[in-house]
Amino acid sequence: MNPLLALFQFDNVQRPWLWGMLFVAGAWLLWAVYRQIAERTDSRRVWLLMGLRAAGIVALLLALAKPTWTHERRDVDAGHIAVVVDNSVSMSLADPSGQSRFARATLAVGKLRSVEGNSNGPQTKIALFDINGQPLGDTLPKEPKVERTDLVRAVTAATSRLRSKLLTSVVLISDGVDNTGRQDVLALANLPVPVSCVGFPSDPNASRMDLAVKEAQSPPKAMVNNELKVTVIVAKTAGPAVAGKVLLKRGADEVASAEVSFAEGNDEQPVALTFTPTEAGQFVYTAVVSAAAGERALANNARHFPLHVTGEAIRVLYVEGFLRYEYKFLKAKLEDDPDVSLVSVVRRVNSQRLDSSVNERLITEERLENFDLVILGDMEGDELEAAECQSLTRWVNEGKALLVLGGYRSFGADGFAKSALAEALPVSFAEQEPRQTEEPFVLQLTEAGRQHPAFEITGDRVKDSTLWSAAPPLLGAPLVRAAKPGAEVLAVNTNVQHDGQSAPMIVTQRYGQGRTMVIAPDTTWRWSRLPRVVGQSDTLYSRFWGQTIRWLTGRDLAQKRVPLVVTTDRPDYEVGKEVMIRATRSTDSGDASTAAGELAVDVLDENGKHVSVTLKQSTSAPETSFGSFVPSSSGRHQVLATLTANGQAAANQRTEFLVVGSDMELSNPETNRALLRSIAEKSGGTYVDIDQIDKLADQLPRRERQTRTIERTEFWNSPVLFLVFLATISAEWVLRRRGHLV
Repeated sequence: MNPLLALFQFDNVQRPWLWGMLFVAGAWLLWAVYRQIAERTDSRRVWLLMGLRAAGIVALLLALAKPTWTHERRDVDAGHIAVVVDNSVSMSLADPSGQSRFARATLAVGKLRSVEGNSNGPQTKIALFDINGQPLGDTLPKEPKVERTDLVRAVTAATSRLRSKLLTSVVLISDGVDNTGRQDVLALANLPVPVSCVGFPSDPNASRMDLAVKEAQSPPKAMVNNELKVTVIVAKTAGPAVAGKVLLKRGADEVASAEVSFAEGNDEQPVALTFTPTEAGQFVYTAVVSAAAGERALANNARHFPLHVTGEAIRVLYVEGFLRYEYKFLKAKLEDDPDVSLVSVVRRVNSQRLDSSVNERLITEERLENFDLVILGDMEGDELEAAECQSLTRWVNEGKALLVLGGYRSFGADGFAKSALAEALPVSFAEQEPRQTEEPFVLQLTEAGRQHPAFEITGDRVKDSTLWSAAPPLLGAPLVRAAKPGAEVLAVNTNVQHDGQSAPMIVTQRYGQGRTMVIAPDTTWRWSRLPRVVGQSDTLYSRFWGQTIRWLTGRDLAQKRVPLVVTTDRPDYEVGKEVMIRATRSTDSGDASTAAGELAVDVLDENGKHVSVTLKQSTSAPETSFGSFVPSSSGRHQVLATLTANGQAAANQRTEFLVVGSDMELSNPETNRALLRSIAEKSGGTYVDIDQIDKLADQLPRRERQTRTIERTEFWNSPVLFLVFLATISAEWVLRRRGHLV
């Protein structure tokens, strides 16, 4: 049969001889008709008309005959080899060659890829999978980080994903460390293809030596942009003398390192590392000692520790005369302020001096250099020696700040009135018995007080004045005799009159280049406790003390307490253990939107996966919300908290915690070739060591699957034939009308 006829044919032409006879008869009839027209008209245009009519009839006949083009398409489906690469943590251990097992596995994959480019046999394609049976595409992970190994699951998951392909074999590259405790692999005996295993030889020197980080000594808090020293205690067990490296890391970033040398046998050494944190927040750092060749296990080569890095803190020394509510609440407020670094001392708790350092001065010029503000509580004037008062006065004169709190002793006849501090303070004191009032009163702001930043709440002076007039009343206050000339009175007690004027309660003035302030009321703690008893926030108390401290020390009041703080209950956790997350909106941040905004918290792991955390508001502290998160993978996790108001982000804050995986992967450095041999035997495959990967590549079965598809292209229903028919018939008719040949 003519190959062309086999490919091109007329579907409706069942009897070609009949179609041929009809075609000849039609052609003769057409010629006869137009010949008569030509003789009658003697016009040469007749033959053109006949050609047009013939073309139209031919197009119609082609459509009726249904011409089709039939051809065969051949497709080749390449055979697939599933290569499962163990990327668990145990693969980070070194084999006898000195390279990590994972590094050698990566090289082995490169050699297996040679079967893809072999043009002498059937087409073959390599499909990569990790130890969880997940496809890897064309690249392997940079580091082995999976915390758990299940070899049977990895192989079955990989074969399941290729069930629609032509799967010829499976290659498993692993050290055989299986955490499931499985002793048999009968489940792999029913696989449709053999499983060949590539293992690693055992290291006879393994388990003789071990390096470990025993402790990382670091202060719990540090200041941003200040050098910090961390002492890492590293130890070595057995083995020859080796040299190593101690690293200090935050996540994947190395911040400090030092070389260390271990003697033969057992050895322990402290290694000092210094670095400068450049970002404020709560972080988890890791001290790591590099692995040595032949080391027994790597699970103890790292130790994590938390570090709270604060900004340029306001350094405050608070010296109180005795334990009282005012001291308790103010100390707690200052300790809770992330911008304040507080040192507090209770100088006396009874009439006898109890300082263990009775012969040592508390306030000296050298110590004052470490502070920006000194707060003096209720104490007799002789609690501070003359030299201490003089040092403090000179220190304020040079540009620092002094705050004296109300007290029955400090404002009395035996208080600061007779000390060298009296010169620096903005008030004069009673010379006889202490003057005081026990009558409750509401602090009234003066015109200067209404304009002072210490009393700013909303930014609207009228609203702020109303808020302060509605504050909880204070239970009396020690009284001063009067404000000094040039001093600025910020608040008064209108219930007490002295020389025709209301008693001054809060007074401030410049002294040299510094600032001093006296706050007479000793029960401002009521601004905090009473609102909290009824479930409200203590905004007035927090804002007043936070802004007072900042104004005295000359700090920008825009550096108020951050509007949002997010923390976790611990710096590190295990995989699968609950992480408690706490997010607190600040009541004294200066932004009213923080109270009404929507709070959202997400956890971001090292792979970039986001998980939203559901929050529940605390009933006792409405500004605080709690949530929990259960990590499913190890590594450094970030907590991202966002406060949104009016469709825009009002505040963002973050912290981080570390998730530590199981140590089972690194607890035993031995490879398990017996398990890999069993897998190969049960499934009909072969086992080779990693050094024989070239031999395995030559033995892998290669097949391809060919499929044939018959495709038909039908021309009879083409619009071209119909258009040709219409065009020729119409043209013939038009020309015939114009030539009067009808």
